[in-house]
Amino acid sequence: MKNNDLKRLADVVLGEAVVALLSIDDGISADSVARQLRAMGSSETIKDRREAIALALGEVQTEFIQSREGLDAAVLALGALNGPSSSTKK
Repeated sequence: MKNNDLKRLADVVLGEAVVALLSIDDGISADSVARQLRAMGSSETIKDRREAIALALGEVQTEFIQSREGLDAAVLALGALNGPSSSTKK
């Protein structure tokens, strides 16, 4: 399968994972989408779809790590702006 076709199929299976989560009223998060993709991959019998699921899972996990790192940096920066916290009142 061509790389472009695999990327398109990865987008399709990613969409299928999100729709599956929505259909069971589950929240949409990187963790839930990754969990759904793993479940889809474990029962998939078509090689191209398994490869697309693996590609989509890798993309979700990479995005999750990058967004988490960005969030952590923002929290640290906010803490630095606010200075040391003092919760005791005199």
